[in-house]
Amino acid sequence: MVLLIFKVVFLIVGAGAGYYLVNIFLTDYLKGNFLLIGQFVGIIFFAFLGYLFGTLIGRRIIKDVTEIDKRVKDIPGNNLIIGLLGLTTGIVLALLVSIALRSIPFVGIFIPIFLVLVFSYAGIILALRNKELLVTIFKLNKKEKSEKGYIDIQGKAKSIDRVNAKPKLLDTSSIIDGRIADIIIAGFIEGEIIIPGFIVNELQGIADSSDNLKRLKGRSGLDILQRLRDNKKLNIKFLEKDFAENNSVDSKLILLAKELEAIIVTSDYNLNKVANLKGIAVLNINDLQNALKLVVLPGEKMKVEVIKEGKEKEQGVAYLEDGTMIVIEGGKRLVGKEIDILITGILQTPAGRMIFSKAANGE
Repeated sequence: MVLLIFKVVFLIVGAGAGYYLVNIFLTDYLKGNFLLIGQFVGIIFFAFLGYLFGTLIGRRIIKDVTEIDKRVKDIPGNNLIIGLLGLTTGIVLALLVSIALRSIPFVGIFIPIFLVLVFSYAGIILALRNKELLVTIFKLNKKEKSEKGYIDIQGKAKSIDRVNAKPKLLDTSSIIDGRIADIIIAGFIEGEIIIPGFIVNELQGIADSSDNLKRLKGRSGLDILQRLRDNKKLNIKFLEKDFAENNSVDSKLILLAKELEAIIVTSDYNLNKVANLKGIAVLNINDLQNALKLVVLPGEKMKVEVIKEGKEKEQGVAYLEDGTMIVIEGGKRLVGKEIDILITGILQTPAGRMIFSKAANGE
């Protein structure tokens, strides 16, 4: 029905244009019946062209509008504001142009409708394609990210920025890792949690692997996603969006993070580095784990269980709850016992932290 309206409108506009052009350019050459024939031919020819253009443009616009309708719920706030600016600009331009053309006989009343449709569409498309420029001009990013209140020490005037939480994109490594589920459920990650469809597809591929270890990891990742999805208190969204021109899942994730202005959650060292180089914010689960390790200082005492012998002579090994290894001088003979130790030193390495100690009571 909508396509038929486009065809009819373009056909009428084309017929009017044909009549108008013949009267303007051919009245000096055609007289009497020849002028009538010329007008008839002009109307038929341009009406046919209008019908063709109406079909092509109508199909294109309907296709784009349908696609927009499917994706409108996933459009970030910035894009909606920019699209509205483009639509408003297009309508204003269309009305200004139509004022000059409305005097055309027969089709003058239809021209504003036609121009509003075309200019509105063009305005939205051009505005979205030049999003970064418009964001810079109107400072929409700043408006979206920050709402300012004013409080001082006594409850008066000083600014406080309330930053809206950005969406978080989970990558495959963070899901397989497993710790992310507990972090999210505990409420330490704010904002919308987004799982892209291509990440789910990659997990499915891993779960279908012939390698037993990979298959277990893939199935564990899918179980974690199901656990998150079943938790009604969480703001979890599965986004079916892909980038056909990119085969790499990491590349797709970076492109999606740019488009949604989102933060990537990962435990992949290489993805972390690439995302940082491309200006994408990253939350690395391993960095979080390191930040949460217990703080111990030389001279501090604690109780631990000696788990096994150390590499060096007479050494024993124990572990903190966060997995940090404690080397106990003279602890070899105390394996299997719970003892008090005195911290003598701490070594920080790229692989983690190592604590050196000795038995506190000379055991």
